[in-house]
Amino acid sequence: MTNKEKQELWLQFLISISKFVDCRVSKSGEHSMKVAHWAKTTARKLEMSDDEVDNLYLASILHDIGKIGISEEVLRKRSVLSEDDWVLIKMHPMIGSNIVSSINGYPSLAPTICAHQEKYDGTGYPNGISGRNIPLGARILGIADAYQAMTEDRYYRQARTHEEAIAELHKVKGTQFDPQVVDVFLDVVNSEPVSLSLQPSF
Repeated sequence: MTNKEKQELWLQFLISISKFVDCRVSKSGEHSMKVAHWAKTTARKLEMSDDEVDNLYLASILHDIGKIGISEEVLRKRSVLSEDDWVLIKMHPMIGSNIVSSINGYPSLAPTICAHQEKYDGTGYPNGISGRNIPLGARILGIADAYQAMTEDRYYRQARTHEEAIAELHKVKGTQFDPQVVDVFLDVVNSEPVSLSLQPSF
């Protein structure tokens, strides 16, 4: 078996872990696949290169893999998260980036995953970076992740409507998210409905 074949098997294994995490978090079990769809389409609208789009797609599928070590009690908690709970949650981008850094040939996956919870105004985590210091892929992924999380049923709450999620994105545009990327993303979600069941397209 060649090194490339080994890397492909390892990638598929990590995607399987990501799907398992999704099933622990969202009732559909398709959160990351839908996030990947939105991120990929938005990246194309922003004229990212084919390689950048493909890498962002993979990073989006794997973005929550760092939650593998967080208990279902925390992930599905109906009450307000405690300080200790938040410590665990805030570790998942760094843990995820460390896991995917083992995949040779995809150098941008780890930085994108690590930064997907950073905020445009610098109040995010894990490193508190801001503005365009956040990789473009991570700025796209953060918006796609937030929208999809809001519009799907979780074990601890019901989904918001598309209109409610759009209103929330407008509310945090320029603080939590890059305003230009938000505008492009909104064009995407308002014009291209996502399939209820998506499969990896690579």
